[in-house]
Amino acid sequence: MKQIILLGDSVRMQYQPVVAEKLSDIAGVSGPEENGRWSGYTLNSLRFWLPNMPSPDLVQWNCGLWDMGDDYQEGRHFYPLDLYEETCHRICRILRKVTGKPDLPIVIATTTPTMHGDHGDILQYNDILRKVAREENALVNDLYVVVAPNKEKMICEDHIHLTPAGVEAVAEQTATVLRSVLQGINSFD
Repeated sequence: MKQIILLGDSVRMQYQPVVAEKLSDIAGVSGPEENGRWSGYTLNSLRFWLPNMPSPDLVQWNCGLWDMGDDYQEGRHFYPLDLYEETCHRICRILRKVTGKPDLPIVIATTTPTMHGDHGDILQYNDILRKVAREENALVNDLYVVVAPNKEKMICEDHIHLTPAGVEAVAEQTATVLRSVLQGINSFD
């Protein structure tokens, strides 16, 4: 059976069990029990997480909301765009290096919208993810477009996390994307 690793923040933690259920016929799905927080945290944690997980045939990751936060009210993002881009490139390279799989299929999920009025920031960070995906030979799972048209129904009262309807929609999208990637992998076995 193929193995998929999902990495990311608390939104990933919400949809991971549903994705695992949807893909149980073709793959095991795992991820760290820990929130991946921002891109630098995820990058640093790969060396701790990956040795304790199955050898992946596919990895999907996302980071973004923590990166663009201004938690210290400095008028700047926690991880500015240039640092975010560099770190996202490194995540892709390190995933392939640490797993020993230079051709490891990687899917990068876009950041979902919030109800905080940070639409422009999220779009900028998602553009960086798309650029990194092109340059690192990765695919994009566009979760933003799944949630954005119905965010009042898909984002819960905390203005960030997903409602049950949001979890289901994002999990369905993710399972569809990952299944299609795995089927491509399987056709070459």
